[in-house]
Amino acid sequence: MAERGRQASRIRTWLGLAAVAAGCYLVGDPAHRARAALEFAAEWWPWALLGLAAVNLLRAAIPPTSLIGPLVLAAVATVALVTAGDVRAHLVTVLALPAALALSGVVLIGTAAPSGRGSRWSRTLTTGRVVIPAEASATLTLRAVLGELQADLTRKAAAKRTTVNVTAIVGHVRVVVPRDRWVKVNTSGALLTRIAETGPVPSEPPDPSTGFVIHVLGVCGSVGIVRV
Repeated sequence: MAERGRQASRIRTWLGLAAVAAGCYLVGDPAHRARAALEFAAEWWPWALLGLAAVNLLRAAIPPTSLIGPLVLAAVATVALVTAGDVRAHLVTVLALPAALALSGVVLIGTAAPSGRGSRWSRTLTTGRVVIPAEASATLTLRAVLGELQADLTRKAAAKRTTVNVTAIVGHVRVVVPRDRWVKVNTSGALLTRIAETGPVPSEPPDPSTGFVIHVLGVCGSVGIVRV
C-alpha cells in the first residue's frame, strides 16, 4: 500500500508539472499557441521518437553520468561555430536548442530512481537498471513497455522463495539471479516472446524454498534470465 501511495504521488507530481508548463505556455493567446504546439508536434514527432531511441541506446550502453563531459564539449563547440558564422544561428535556435531541451527532459525522467523499498519497477519508452534490495517484498513486479529494464536480484539470495511477475510488451526485461538458486519459469502468458536462460547451471539441485518463481506475461517482447 505504501508503494502504491508513492507511485500515485509521483503521477500527481508529473501531471502537476505538465499542467503548470501547459498553463504558462498558453497564457495570453491560448488558441494560437495551442495550434502552434499541435503543428510543431505533427511536424517533429518522428524526430522526437528518433531522439528517444538514441537516448535509450546510449543509456543501455553507457551510464548517463558518462555523457556529461561529451555534452558539455558539444555545447561549447556549437556555440563557437555559431559565433564564427559556420553554422546558421537560426538552425541552432529552431532545431538544436529545442531538441537538446527535450532530450534532457527525457534523460532526467528516465533516470529517475524508483523507491528502494518498493515491489514494482517499470520502464516505458526508456531503459534502466535497478538493484532489488534484500528487504523488498516477496512478490516483485518488473515491467518493460517499449523499453528495457535490467533487474539485479542477487541481493535476494538469502530470502525465502520470491515470486517475480515479469511483463514485457514490445520490450526487454533482463533478470539477474544467483547461480546457485532454484529458478522456475512459467511461460504460459507469453505470446511471441523470446525467453532465454543463460549462465552456469548449479552442480547440485538447489533448494526450492530459497528460489525464484518467475511468471512471464509478454507480447512481442524478450525476457532474459541470467545466472551469475
